[in-house]
Amino acid sequence: RADHSQDVQERFGHDPAGNLLMQDRPGPDVVAGNRLISQGDNHYDYDAFGNLIRERCGKGHQLVTEYRYDCQHRLIGVTTPNGQSASYRYDPFGRRISKTVDDITTEFFWQGDKLIAEHHKDKHRSYIYEPDSFRPLIMLEGYGPKEAKPHHYQLDHLGTPQELTTPEGEIVWSAHYRAYGEISRLDIGKVDNPIRFQGQYFDQESGLHYNRHRYYNPDIGRYLTPDPVKLAGGINGYQYVPNPTGWIDPLGLNTCPGGDGCNQRSKIENPPEQLQVDEHSPSPPTPQKNRSYLYRGDSRDPEEIFEKGFESRGESTDLYLHSVNNASPPSNFVPTSTSRKQALVFASGFGFEEGFLYTLKRIPGRDVNKELGTRSKHKNELEIAIPGRIDSKHILGASPVNEDGTYKGYTILNPNREYP
Repeated sequence: RADHSQDVQERFGHDPAGNLLMQDRPGPDVVAGNRLISQGDNHYDYDAFGNLIRERCGKGHQLVTEYRYDCQHRLIGVTTPNGQSASYRYDPFGRRISKTVDDITTEFFWQGDKLIAEHHKDKHRSYIYEPDSFRPLIMLEGYGPKEAKPHHYQLDHLGTPQELTTPEGEIVWSAHYRAYGEISRLDIGKVDNPIRFQGQYFDQESGLHYNRHRYYNPDIGRYLTPDPVKLAGGINGYQYVPNPTGWIDPLGLNTCPGGDGCNQRSKIENPPEQLQVDEHSPSPPTPQKNRSYLYRGDSRDPEEIFEKGFESRGESTDLYLHSVNNASPPSNFVPTSTSRKQALVFASGFGFEEGFLYTLKRIPGRDVNKELGTRSKHKNELEIAIPGRIDSKHILGASPVNEDGTYKGYTILNPNREYP
């Protein structure tokens, strides 16, 4: 439940996989394989990769919004029920560099993962952020230091803009939000402000929020496409965050507690388990506990692994000899890693073959670096050695990997996996 000012209240439900069910809306919510199929009068269609391609609503489902994607599953076009079309372009890093709506093109400029400016024929805007953060600080409108007009962001505890003010203190933009980020009431709109949740940019033509690696629909509280980080993002690839009043996802990849929770410097000084939304609410769950997985790179086909699991090579229980060469003598440990990046190296055969990245539940094992200390031969592998074997039920899925360590296609879920 979310309680807003002026006695406005929202109620939600969730299924075991974390799919959001809007309890304050008419009609049932139908979810299959974590894909929202229908919600009240709205119906949703997907392509073979799980990308939302069509939304149908209205009488006879005649109001249709269509979405188009490129080969990397990035949204490149939207057509709305009124016939308006929009197209989007990206740079090699996957950052959106332009959008064209009704023949008007807006260009976007980046510094790393932060949007720092946008430009089209009628306007130019620049954005300044708090240090080491996605929290917006100032929006500058106009060209150059003489013409640019500063507007200062006033944020809530999550870093979401509540107001824009001039240096003289005049409020030129003010809004109220629903829990999942949709504006419920625009109180003042003398200037346009597209910044929403941290890392999100509002597209007026579609109602979507561009969230760096994906597009987010605040009306239904879900992403249009599955998580690009596969199972590392959890079993539900469409979920935004566990709790939108206390968590954020600036990149559309991984969640973290709100406020300064995504600030790397603040994580050192204030670990996530010490953060609270406010003093009267319980601490949000820590990402370490909810997002803890093991990874293993392997060339064998998922059909075999999902059936048999992973077996150790032999009977040797000497952890040091295992860390040197687990084939001689044959080790009784199955190597895994806490690092997805390191597991990808093994999945690609060190750059010589295609393979699979297997994601596993965090099961008990021996921390090689911790136990061997300075005797550990490959500290960078961050190995957790699992004694004996890894049962199939602990393997969540497999992601196909190219020779260069990049992903190809989508994750294959293990039908024999054990749910939490």
